Amino acid sequence: MSLRLGVVGVGHMGRIHAGKLREMHDVTVTGVVDVNADCMDELSSKHGIPAFCEYDKLFGAVEAVVIATPTETHARVAREFLSRGVHVFMEKPITAHVEEAYELIELAEKNGAILQIGHLERFSPAFRKAQPLIKNPLFIEAERVSTFTGRSTDVDVVLDLMIHDIDLTLSIAEGEVGEIRAQGAPVVTDKIDVAFARVEFTGGCVANLTANRVARKRERTFGIFQKDRYFSLDLMKGKTAITTRGPGGEIEIEEFEAVHMDPVRDELLDFITAIREQRRHADAGEHGLRALVLANQIREQIERYIAERKANGLL
Repeated sequence: MSLRLGVVGVGHMGRIHAGKLREMHDVTVTGVVDVNADCMDELSSKHGIPAFCEYDKLFGAVEAVVIATPTETHARVAREFLSRGVHVFMEKPITAHVEEAYELIELAEKNGAILQIGHLERFSPAFRKAQPLIKNPLFIEAERVSTFTGRSTDVDVVLDLMIHDIDLTLSIAEGEVGEIRAQGAPVVTDKIDVAFARVEFTGGCVANLTANRVARKRERTFGIFQKDRYFSLDLMKGKTAITTRGPGGEIEIEEFEAVHMDPVRDELLDFITAIREQRRHADAGEHGLRALVLANQIREQIERYIAERKANGLL
């Protein structure tokens, strides 16, 4: 039987999700919702999907929903669907506030619904190739830079870009988060547009994370150093290079390039498979919560840094 699914919020990412879902076998997109009529008209005419201005029109008509609305609305919209037992796939970050994330996780458990957060880099072919070989990393170096697009300006660069690398780091680093040091600044918006963070874990791993949404290029690189092995990942191009030191000190380098590269489709397929198999998804709401907690800690450090710079007349 075809899974009935709706999309709430059809801006940039919402349109992508709707298009991917429309192409899937045994999935019926029963409606899209957005406050912007122009967005809906374009999508509805292109894919022949019913369009609505209010998400309550989907109540009773869907078994699952993709939410791609502004971050501040995540909790309110997801709450309505989870309380009705509707499975929710939500674009990152999980919510604007930690308390809201806890509430949604509890609602999902209480009503037997799956809550999945769109940390799509977990579905990057480069990361998936390396993941089985990653053992107790010592050092992580992540750089995520982008040209200014004007999208996602409702949040700062930590919640917009860095949160992807925060999530990957939390998925592989041993121990709990220890000391955090962070700096950053607004550049073209009134929010943090460039951010640098150093995160130390009790297991010994240290992560240096850089995010910049006002660069002249786009890059998504993720380096992982562990005993006798180094992983160099190009998440944007799907390339993986693994440098290994053998027992005799010899160096071997293996390089891989993805044949298939569609992490958005892959994460949606995994969400749909989890629903059909009635299983708890590997990237459940708790992962979104952990990423949000660390992201907020980094943001707090940066805000203090900015306040100090302003007090000294340097900003």
